Formats: sequence, structure tokens, C-alpha cells
Amino acid sequence: IKVVANLPYYITTPIIMGLFENQVPVDSITIMVQKEVADRMNAVPSTKDYGALSVAVQYYCDTEIVAKAPRHMFIPQPNVDSTVIGLHVREERKYPVDNEDIFFKTVKAAFGQRRKTLLNALGGLGFLSKDDIKEVLQMANIDEKRRGETLSIEEFASLSNAVNRIHNENK
Repeated sequence: IKVVANLPYYITTPIIMGLFENQVPVDSITIMVQKEVADRMNAVPSTKDYGALSVAVQYYCDTEIVAKAPRHMFIPQPNVDSTVIGLHVREERKYPVDNEDIFFKTVKAAFGQRRKTLLNALGGLGFLSKDDIKEVLQMANIDEKRRGETLSIEEFASLSNAVNRIHNENK
């Protein structure tokens, strides 16, 4: 199944994430989206565009900017530039994750308060003590002073696996 669409921009993210979260068996998704959304989907760590959307999309897919569609190409001219982005869904995840729910909760907590260090931001998970957070960061070999926006997807996978282990031990 291949999805090709020009989605209404205000619902792009919920539709894309809905396809992934509901495990719709798609091979690829090629969509025209607002330029800023494509930039976020395709962003790398330690850049201003890198965030939870970048991690989520790149967890499932390899991304590719297919074409740029500046606003002046349209009549009537919209207020935003657009980009066609290709999302090539991987058959298997690039990085092993023990619990996808914990993975996405960890990512959300890490980006929930961007300027906080991971030691403080992961308190947003709500089920780990400060000592538990220190332990999971040590287990994942991640400095507690780092911020979520500096972590690669591989590091998020390692971190969430450590969070999952400690969470299961605390039950």
C-alpha cells in the first residue's frame, strides 16, 4: 500500500501518526505538507527543527525531501511554502525497542520542556523517582545534563529500554 496525498495541513500530523500507531500496512507515504512540517519530519538531532515528530517519523521511516513547492507556484497563492516528502516505511525497526508505548512516552517527556536537562525532563513520565531517572540514564550511557533535542533515535531507544526495565522492576 502506498499513500500519496496533499493533506489538509492542520491534520497532517494526526493522520500520519494514526497510520503508524494503527499499524496500517503501508510501504510508503508521499505527501505534500507545509515546509516547516517537512523540515521537522526530516530533522536531525541538535537542530531547531528536531523534536518528537522527527523521532516518531524517523523511528518508523526513512525520510526524503522529494520536491519543494514554494507559495508562488500556486494560484491563488497560499500563505505558506510546501514540500513533498517521501516516508519510506521500514519493514523492521532500525533500533530495537522493548515497549513502544514507553518509547513514545519517554520521547514526549524529553521534549515536553525543551530547555530542561533529561534528569529533570524525564520526571514528566510520572512513574520514576529522581534516583530511578539517574539509574536509567546511567544504564543508557547518557549524561544527565543532556537535553532531549541532542539524543539520536538510537539513544532514545536505549533510554526507553532502560526506562522500561526500571518501570517493570518497580511494579
